[in-house]
Amino acid sequence: MRPARAVRPLPHPGAAHPRDHVIARTVTGDVVDLRPLHRGESAPLLEVFAGMSLASRADRYLVGIPRLPRSMLDGLTAVDGHDHAAWLASVQRQPAGIARYIRGEPGLAELAFEVADDYQGRGLGAVLLDVITTVACGQGVRRVRASVLASNSRSRRLLGRVGIRLSPGAGVLEGEGRLRLLDPPRVDRGAVLALTPARSTTAAQGRPCA
Repeated sequence: MRPARAVRPLPHPGAAHPRDHVIARTVTGDVVDLRPLHRGESAPLLEVFAGMSLASRADRYLVGIPRLPRSMLDGLTAVDGHDHAAWLASVQRQPAGIARYIRGEPGLAELAFEVADDYQGRGLGAVLLDVITTVACGQGVRRVRASVLASNSRSRRLLGRVGIRLSPGAGVLEGEGRLRLLDPPRVDRGAVLALTPARSTTAAQGRPCA
């Protein structure tokens, strides 16, 4: 793994932006519409889940669950944009993937993302990861962690690129590290931060993530 490189300061998250979403393009040319999930918004999450095979669900939830229990769904939709943020990616108006972070303690958050089967292998995971790490950085997160199955090679590679060093855990690979942003960027980070609540003073002062 390459040594962590310093992240350039992020733009001010309070800058005005005329849209409620951000447009990006994957390396394979898919046009992606990105926006924050709202508190209690379950329909897009369920659509993405329905588009995932049992193997893909196991990659995301560490077990191939046939459905999302109500308690889990309630937790996944309890977003506030600061301690728990989630962003939806849609392709041709179809929910295709979701990325999120949940802050466990000051400065540290856990990352997770999922992509529906029809959109896997097309670069959407990198777009989602760039979005959620940009938001996390803007909210003062400086270290990130994740848990993945050893067989999930795509997620392992992506997580390594944002600073997470994985090692064997209780049946899965677990790890954490100093947050760094993807290079080159996959999204317009200024536009993403314009849709992010400006609650982090360090981000507002333009300090880098690493």
